[in-house]
Amino acid sequence: MSAKVSLFYVIFMFFVLVALDGCVSVSSSTFGLQKRMEVEQLFESGTLLPDHTYYIDGSEVEPDAIIAISKKFHLQTKIWTRREWTAEEFKKAVFWMQTGEYGFCNTEGGVLIAPDGQQIGFWYSKRDIGTIRQPAPGTVEVFPFKFRPGSPCSRQDMIDDL
Repeated sequence: MSAKVSLFYVIFMFFVLVALDGCVSVSSSTFGLQKRMEVEQLFESGTLLPDHTYYIDGSEVEPDAIIAISKKFHLQTKIWTRREWTAEEFKKAVFWMQTGEYGFCNTEGGVLIAPDGQQIGFWYSKRDIGTIRQPAPGTVEVFPFKFRPGSPCSRQDMIDDL
């Protein structure tokens, strides 16, 4: 019986590792989302980068997240909505994202790093946990961001849902 359990465990772990191949957790210190103050300042100044394509998750007026993907990469998605902004529209979206800040729940930004280590773009959101997948060279998937468990933002989100 013990040999069957061990064999099952080995097979199960093999499938788990295969399923996770090509995925990167956003909370990783090496890959995924990396917080950078200069990226926050870039978004807050209303600077649009011409060599990036912009996408939102959530409302067009007050997005939950904004990502800017380098035009060197193709974003494979059913979740993110592409946005063509003027500088003024972009500033308004960032402004409305910031209006919902409570206490220590602040909008942050940083760089998006693919599983192969390449920087693929930038992010801006109160949500700072998610996954980036690279199904093929030059193609990336960015999954919706989530709040870090126990963070001021996750607690505020629970209160807002009451």
